[in-house]
Amino acid sequence: MAWLTCLIVGMALCCINLFLKKKGEKIYSGILFLLSLAPNIIVWSYLYLSNLYMKQDMFWVIFGTNMSESIEYFDHFINWQAIFVSFLYVLVGIFLWIKIRSKHSLSIRKYWFILLFSISIVLLGIILQHLAQAIPTFDFYKSGIQFVNESRNFQKEKERRKKLVMDIQCALPDSTSHVFVVVLGESTSTYHMSLYDYFRETNPLLEARKDELETYTDVVTPDTYTIGVMKKVLTFADHEHPEYYTQKASVVELFNAAGFETYWISNQAFLSKFGGSYGAIAMESKHVYDLSVLKKHDEIVLPYLDEVLNDSVTANKIIFIHLMGSHHTYSYRYPSEFEQFNHAERDDLTGKDFLNNRMKKTIDEYDNSVLYGDFIVNSIIDQVKDKNTSSFVLYFSDHGEEIYETRDAQGHFMSNIYPCQSLIPFILWQSEIYKESNLDLVIDTSRPYSIENVIHSLSTLSGLQYENYQSEKSIFSTEYKVPEKRMVGKEDYDREIIYKK
Repeated sequence: MAWLTCLIVGMALCCINLFLKKKGEKIYSGILFLLSLAPNIIVWSYLYLSNLYMKQDMFWVIFGTNMSESIEYFDHFINWQAIFVSFLYVLVGIFLWIKIRSKHSLSIRKYWFILLFSISIVLLGIILQHLAQAIPTFDFYKSGIQFVNESRNFQKEKERRKKLVMDIQCALPDSTSHVFVVVLGESTSTYHMSLYDYFRETNPLLEARKDELETYTDVVTPDTYTIGVMKKVLTFADHEHPEYYTQKASVVELFNAAGFETYWISNQAFLSKFGGSYGAIAMESKHVYDLSVLKKHDEIVLPYLDEVLNDSVTANKIIFIHLMGSHHTYSYRYPSEFEQFNHAERDDLTGKDFLNNRMKKTIDEYDNSVLYGDFIVNSIIDQVKDKNTSSFVLYFSDHGEEIYETRDAQGHFMSNIYPCQSLIPFILWQSEIYKESNLDLVIDTSRPYSIENVIHSLSTLSGLQYENYQSEKSIFSTEYKVPEKRMVGKEDYDREIIYKK
């Protein structure tokens, strides 16, 4: 139906053009061409590269993406065919615009009903959401306006919450200080982790300490792009109540109100000029380290973590560490000494007839990035363990990644989602001192779970008690209830995605 909607609206725009005279026609056509240029090229390119039609949520990813990530995406995915066709589209558009000649215009008085009908069609295409989503130009600009409005609302609500007094208690013993670390991974799929039975040894260090870890096997992401995930992971928002992203406190605000010293160490750029992306939540931390400007591999976070662990602050601490993980381009994510998987030397990537050398090289690079991630997460656990205090390290990835699992597809998409993009690692390490003070925790690594509720699980781990806490949404609680739906984007994981092979 999208093509039919575009055709009808396009005809209506052409009909309006029939009533314009001389220069007005050229100005009108030029404005339409310029306004439609970027949306059409973006939508066509995405359709060509992924065989998926871009809609509102995908435009939001573009608006919230930093320049560095955009350049990497362009470098990794855009090929010469897409560039050539886009260039040809621009040239043809300019040529047709130059060739416009004045014509005899229709009389508005005589054909007013045609003009009125055409304008009505265009306005309906703009106003009605389901119609606007079918028209790239309308959807692009409407999405941009909505993105800015949400960002402004987020800032307004944030200022409002500053005036409120949040009653939050910490039930953990105050006889010792507590140090909690939350590691946010990137694009890491359980399908390529030997800790989750992948055939290549991509997690030798974590496997060596497997007895110390609680490795959850049925945890999914609520979305397949970082911004969408973070808006739920860092707040009370979920698929039923996305508005809680702006209306209720963030996880950082909770721990600030509970008297914790809060830290955010990030190797992934998170700042947004509109102030409404999840970077605004990170900035609520009392101590912020934006290491992305250094353009280093993830081990850059380790000395900063060491500095935080050894500072003179005596209050309870929670430290958020945001890694680049296995973000594309995968070969950028690890130093040369972690180039251990190479199909050219040992071709163990058999059993998939559609794989060519280019695909195998991509799998090698991705597996190397997972191997390096194993080193990073293990090093973080070692650093925290060495402090010998009441502590835990919780690691999970924002979403998975598809690396030619069962089809010729690579990356993470926002429709036609497969299990490899949905299932994520969810791993808990606890110190012995912490275990002694948290005897009520329930550890059942087979529980089905979605990290859209992780704010409640973090509250259980940290002993936080407050009005909005829902123990039935915490995977570590005795009152946990398996969610009726585990939505990944707009698809139900347990009823749709899980059956895709």
